[in-house]
Amino acid sequence: MAAIEVNDLHKVFRIPHEQHTTLTERLASFRRPVTYESLEAVAGVSLSIDQGSFVGIIGGNGSGKSTLLKIMSGLLPPDRGEVRVDGSMSALLELGLGFSPELTVRENVELYAAVLGYPRHDVYRRVREAIEFADLNRFRDAKLKNLSTGMRARLGFATALQAESDILLVDEILAVGDASFRVKCLNLFEDLRRQRKTIVMVSHDLAQVQRLCDRAVWLRDGKIAAEGKPYPVIAQYLEAMTDPESAMPAIVEDDLVRHGDGQIRMQSVWFEDDSGRQVTHLRSGGRFTVVVHFRVNQKTDEPQFGVGIKAEDGSMVYTINNNWLGLSTETVHPGQILEVRVPFLAALRDGNYELQVGIMPREMGTFYDYVECATSFAVQGSPCLMGAADLQGQMSYRIFSDANDERELDSGSPSRPGGTT
Repeated sequence: MAAIEVNDLHKVFRIPHEQHTTLTERLASFRRPVTYESLEAVAGVSLSIDQGSFVGIIGGNGSGKSTLLKIMSGLLPPDRGEVRVDGSMSALLELGLGFSPELTVRENVELYAAVLGYPRHDVYRRVREAIEFADLNRFRDAKLKNLSTGMRARLGFATALQAESDILLVDEILAVGDASFRVKCLNLFEDLRRQRKTIVMVSHDLAQVQRLCDRAVWLRDGKIAAEGKPYPVIAQYLEAMTDPESAMPAIVEDDLVRHGDGQIRMQSVWFEDDSGRQVTHLRSGGRFTVVVHFRVNQKTDEPQFGVGIKAEDGSMVYTINNNWLGLSTETVHPGQILEVRVPFLAALRDGNYELQVGIMPREMGTFYDYVECATSFAVQGSPCLMGAADLQGQMSYRIFSDANDERELDSGSPSRPGGTT
């Protein structure tokens, strides 16, 4: 059953070629009509979002993502088309909108609670939980104007999340606060997903979309360019960004296919076993470390890095990045080498795998360097014949003929230490 139905939605904005802000300008242009340019921000979008689904909307700046979300929320009326919503809805679009800088933190949350429709019987509990979630207990009686921009954003996020609703619309706000608060927000959205809340999220952070969403929608020039499972939609989006006319062309360098503007470049990559020896064949169930060296060519603030493992059939087995782990980075400078180490358990069935490596800005909308196959490796020693992973399962069984005759056979727990070949 659909929670949101969008049918043939259109929205056009008129952009004036000149703007008159003073009386003199208005009088001078009295006989000269103002000309406008039409921008169709949403051009015939039809979309059905199932109840309990987590949908990510991606696309470049100006593609119509935020406009579509505002129309869904009722903040903007469409020029044509309709939106049908089944259930209550909350929209986290502009955090802290309506907060008063002269009121205290607690007073602002109480005021906002009335606007968002907090249940009356537990409004005080929810106000307390919002302040605690934002880590602002020390500042509950401080005036909002004395808080930093990040603290105000955290308060707006935490306050809006306390509203009870069936559907949640989120626009580019999962990056509020510091690294620990971002991890807390991501964990909360994981919980909401498990509760089967309907969530629609607009984001430039493709890693978050891939991690959280069941489905992705790519908007391009106000139209749906692709929709479906997150990984293939994101791959299409990235591929479109790498055409020869884009700012992120694909190049072949040292037999590596890579994308990015080159501010930071992957220099080398290898696998190590527990003894620190470089290996290319991994024993299934063993612990290994991916080591990547990046060379910094231009001063960069807070680069984000990640790795992914691809199976022989092209399916993505595993991805991870420092943002998900709550590991913050700092400013790097030209000439520096950035070493990234990723310890992991090779819980994989036998086969050949490829390692993808990427380093990108904090917003994660483009890359400094993205190497499709940075290196390859083989996994050996797994009894698992099908599936993507070897979960190290063991078996045992018991035979009972009657209550007085019991025989037991246990397969035991054979040792499978990690090693190299």
